[in-house]
Amino acid sequence: MTVQPTMLRPASPRPAWQVVLGLLLPLPALVVLVTSYVEPAIWTIRTSFERFSGIRMVTGRDSAGESVGFDNYGKAFDDGLGGALAYALGLAVVPLLVVLLLAPALAWAAHRAGRAARWTTRGALVLPLALFSPFGIAMAAWFAQRSQHWGYWLGTFGAFAAVAALAYLAALRTRRSPWPGVLIVGGLAFLAVFAVALQEFTFAWVFQFPAGQGVTPEQQAFDVTFRTFNFNVGAAISTVVLVPLMVLGLLATLLVILTGLRLQVTEAGAGVPRPGSRTVALAVGGVLLVVFLVITAAGLWPWLSNLAGGSPQGAPGTFVNTWIPPLISTVVGVTLAAVAAFGISGLRPLGRHSEWLLAPFGLFLFVGSAPLAIRAYAAGSTAGRLDSFLALVPPSRLTIPALLLLALFFRGQAVRRETLLQENRPASWWSIVLPVLPMLGLVYLATWVVQAQDLVWPLITSTGDHPTAQYVVAQARQYLDQHHAGYDQLLPIPIIILLLLAGVAAQLLYLDRVALHAGLPERDHPPRT
Repeated sequence: MTVQPTMLRPASPRPAWQVVLGLLLPLPALVVLVTSYVEPAIWTIRTSFERFSGIRMVTGRDSAGESVGFDNYGKAFDDGLGGALAYALGLAVVPLLVVLLLAPALAWAAHRAGRAARWTTRGALVLPLALFSPFGIAMAAWFAQRSQHWGYWLGTFGAFAAVAALAYLAALRTRRSPWPGVLIVGGLAFLAVFAVALQEFTFAWVFQFPAGQGVTPEQQAFDVTFRTFNFNVGAAISTVVLVPLMVLGLLATLLVILTGLRLQVTEAGAGVPRPGSRTVALAVGGVLLVVFLVITAAGLWPWLSNLAGGSPQGAPGTFVNTWIPPLISTVVGVTLAAVAAFGISGLRPLGRHSEWLLAPFGLFLFVGSAPLAIRAYAAGSTAGRLDSFLALVPPSRLTIPALLLLALFFRGQAVRRETLLQENRPASWWSIVLPVLPMLGLVYLATWVVQAQDLVWPLITSTGDHPTAQYVVAQARQYLDQHHAGYDQLLPIPIIILLLLAGVAAQLLYLDRVALHAGLPERDHPPRT
C-alpha cells in the first residue's frame, strides 16, 4: 500500500525541558553572531558614510566620524568598482557551468552505474578536496604564466565539481523522486558560486601585476584600505559586497527552511536504484570522470609538481603561524555551531517551525573574512592586539556554514525519530546524535583546512615577527624561484595524506549512505495497525 504523510498520528506535545533547552542552546552562538558578524557589518556600513574611520591614529586620538553621504561610494566607483564587480561576476561563468551541468551529470551516471562505479567516482572526488590550497595553486599558475581567468577556472574546477557532485549524489539517494532535491541543490549551488566569486581575493592578489588587470572588489578594498589607508572608501567597497552576500545567504536559508530540506543517514542499500541496464550510465560516467580528472590534474599540476621542493627561505615558525591560529578558531566556531544546530534542529523546540531560528544566522551564511576585515583590523588596532600570535586567529568565532549543514543532519534524524514515536516505536535521543558525529568530525577537519588557506586575514596581521606561509611564497615570487616556494608550508604532505585517508574512508563508509530529502517526512515501512 502507498503510505501518505497524513497517515501519521499527530505529534505528541514536546516536554517543557525540551523546549527550554532547545531555545537555550543556540544562545551562545547568537551572542557570537552579534559580536562577530552583526556589529562588524553595522560598523562597516556606518563607516562607509563617514569621513573618518574611527581608527586610532598615531597621535593617539580617535577621530570623530563626519557624515559625507554617498561620497565614498562615488569615489569607489570612480576608482573602478563597477568594473571590479563585473570582473568578479565573470569569474563565476565557468563554475556555474560546472555545478549546474557537469556535476549533476557525473552524479547521475555514478548513481545509476552501480556501487563499484559510485565508489570509484566518490574516491576521485576526494582528490581536489584533499589538495585544496587556493593560494598555492594561484602562485603556481602565476609562475606558469597562465592568465588570471584560466588560472582561477582550472585551479578551482575540481573543488567546485567535487562539492556539487557530492550534494547531487545525496539528493539522488532518496526513495522518492530525486528531482525536487536535485533542483534545490542546483539552486543552492547557483547562489554559492556567486557568493564565492564576489569575494574572490586570492587569485586577484597573486595576479596583481601588471596593476589594474583583473581587479576584484575585495582586492580593490584591500588596496584602498591597507595601502592608501582610505578606510572609508574601503568600507564602501566592502558594503557593496556585503549587502548582496547577505541577500544570497538569506535566500539560501529560506530555500532550506521552506522546502523541508534535511539529511539522513540511511541503511546500507537504501535509495540504490533497481538493477537494470547500466551500459549508458557506465559509458557516460566513464567519459565524465576522465574529463573531471584531466581538467583537475591540469589545474593542480603546476602546484603539485613543486609541492616537495622545500623552503629554505622560510622563516622559523611559519608552519605554526599558518596552522595553529585557524585550529583555535575552528574548535570554537564549529563547537558553537554544533551546539546551536542540535538545539534548533535536534531538539526542535518550535516543532516544524524550529528551522526559522536559522534565519538570523543565514544572513551571514556566505560572508567570509574579507568584507568584515576592516572592522576586525580597526578593533585590533584600537586594542593593541595586532602584530601578535593571537592576532593571527581569524576574527570569526562562529562557523555558520557548519551550523546550517549540521542543522540539516539533526533535522533529518529528529524527523525520523518523531515518525517512529508517532508509531509507538522505540527511538532514543542517541538516534539523533550518533549518526551526526562522523559529519561533525569532517566539518572540524574541513573548516580547519579552509581557514588555514584564507589569505586575507594573515596578510593583514602577519609581520616579520610572525610570518605565515604567505610570506614564504611571497619571497619566492620576489626572487622568481618557485622550486623553493614553500608550498609544503601551505598544505604539508602529512596533512594531504590525512585528508586523503579521511576523505576516502568517509566517502565509502559514511557519505555514501547520506540521503538528502525534501518535503514532508514519509515512512519507510507500512504502518502498524
